[in-house]
Amino acid sequence: MVVLSRLLFVRNQKISHKNGLLNKLIEKNNNNYTFQNQGALRWMSEHRTMEITPSRWQWHKTKDWMHFYFFVGAIPAGLIIFFTNVFIGPAHLEPIPDGYIPKQWEYHSHPISRFLSKYFFPNEQMEYEKLLHKLSVANNKRLLFQLEKQIRDLERQHHDYKYWSYREGTASQIIKLRKKLDEAI
Repeated sequence: MVVLSRLLFVRNQKISHKNGLLNKLIEKNNNNYTFQNQGALRWMSEHRTMEITPSRWQWHKTKDWMHFYFFVGAIPAGLIIFFTNVFIGPAHLEPIPDGYIPKQWEYHSHPISRFLSKYFFPNEQMEYEKLLHKLSVANNKRLLFQLEKQIRDLERQHHDYKYWSYREGTASQIIKLRKKLDEAI
């Protein structure tokens, strides 16, 4: 908007006039009458013009950094993969000795997959056992909630309440009660 008002101010033109700025811009960009940001126009001697556009330095710098970091990662990774495939190659299946339990990374044939499985990825068996533990805890909670619900339903049925069957207490009260019982015996 600043550029447009500056153009109107400098050239003393009107937008909607027959020979106005808008018609000149549309004629200049005649592909489906698109109105593009033309930037400022510098008028010099002998009716020469120089279009003043925003700098593309930031975009070019960003593009340079993207290419740099891509190739910093891609070239070494490509070389490592190439030399691993050429000089080491995939693992071959061997008979397992009696009593030996293979580690989880020994099931992979490619050396890079073995390395990643050994040092970066979690053990699948351990993850499975963690999941089973979580399921067991969730099932125990479900059973406890089900038992509590059953107790509440029975209390409602018999018009009973918690006072006669359960009494909340702290650990110090239990210790004092135990001492009294020991003294009485």
